[in-house]
Amino acid sequence: MPPEGRDDLRASEVATAWRTLWVDRDRGSMGLLAATADGTLWTTFWEERERGGVLEGRSGGVRRWDGDAWQTFEIPALPGRGGQSVVALAAASADQAWAFGQSSDRKGADTVGFIGTYEGGRWRTEALAKPAADAIGWAYTSARSLGADRTWAVNGQVGLLWTGREWHHHQLPARAGALGSEGEQVWAVTGEHSGQPVAMRWERAGWRLIGVPVLETPDHDVAGGVLRDVGVIGPDDVWVVGGVSWLMEHEYDDEHEPLERGRPVALHWNGSSWTCHWGPLGSSSGRPAGRMTRFGEAEPDGRGGLWVLGRDDLLWHLSDGRWTRHRVPAPAGYAAKVSSLARRPGTSQVYAVGSVTSEKENAFDVSHAALWRAG
Repeated sequence: MPPEGRDDLRASEVATAWRTLWVDRDRGSMGLLAATADGTLWTTFWEERERGGVLEGRSGGVRRWDGDAWQTFEIPALPGRGGQSVVALAAASADQAWAFGQSSDRKGADTVGFIGTYEGGRWRTEALAKPAADAIGWAYTSARSLGADRTWAVNGQVGLLWTGREWHHHQLPARAGALGSEGEQVWAVTGEHSGQPVAMRWERAGWRLIGVPVLETPDHDVAGGVLRDVGVIGPDDVWVVGGVSWLMEHEYDDEHEPLERGRPVALHWNGSSWTCHWGPLGSSSGRPAGRMTRFGEAEPDGRGGLWVLGRDDLLWHLSDGRWTRHRVPAPAGYAAKVSSLARRPGTSQVYAVGSVTSEKENAFDVSHAALWRAG
């Protein structure tokens, strides 16, 4: 572990590069996001409404943005089965997209993974065969399209590759839950899976582990490190982000929960070795200045830099070796909550989806889906 006062990133807060493109009038939020070279955005939507003093929520399907308006699609259920949920999304264009999720039988006893495919102007759904059915579509699945004839989905030690005609199964050397790519370069990291964090790269012979530095933590009963995402800028320019955290014994935060401390980390691959960059130490206490930063999704900015989600309303940006922090804008009286990032391939346009939530103290948070862009 680095010394308590160490901060390799030394990020400064600057005027935000993000602007709001759209906020929904109705209640709800957006979760997953995929951006394509033709400017299309695909996202998942969650609807909310209050009825009789009870807040009700349900899936609002998949939405497609053409730059001016949203179109909503319902992904058809598998025949003879009950509810289903989408956990990962990938897209190649306005005319081709994939959704990965799980579907339960009507009794909720048997659950399998499925793929929803959009082509020819409609969605179709198919159940996955084992062993993919027990991994792809479940929690921590990650998907990414490299074009119409190459799309990856990974979860655990299972990988599926779309070749333009069919899905091919590939075994992974370790558990993966996040993907990053640029051109022919495809990387995966552990994501939110438990255990020792790892990184791996796709090569012609298959997936190959690329050893990463051990993320050391203090000697506490509840402590761990995580590598949540990977941003690929080039073959010799890859960033893996995550962090370490631990619970303090006999110390509590403002909500009387065990106090958590931790710091973010950014690992840089130069083509042959890693450099470890530690961020500032923080905690789960209510003091804004010392709040813990949790690096989440990462996305290249299209200019040789990187965007990283640090908190719900705060994005970190790396450009020319300098880190800065950018607040995500929200209407007066609301706070932004970013769920996902995606860059439009071939451009410096990076999009974010999520919601803006009322800051008024209420029995239920009033949220509205929102879309932002930088670049």
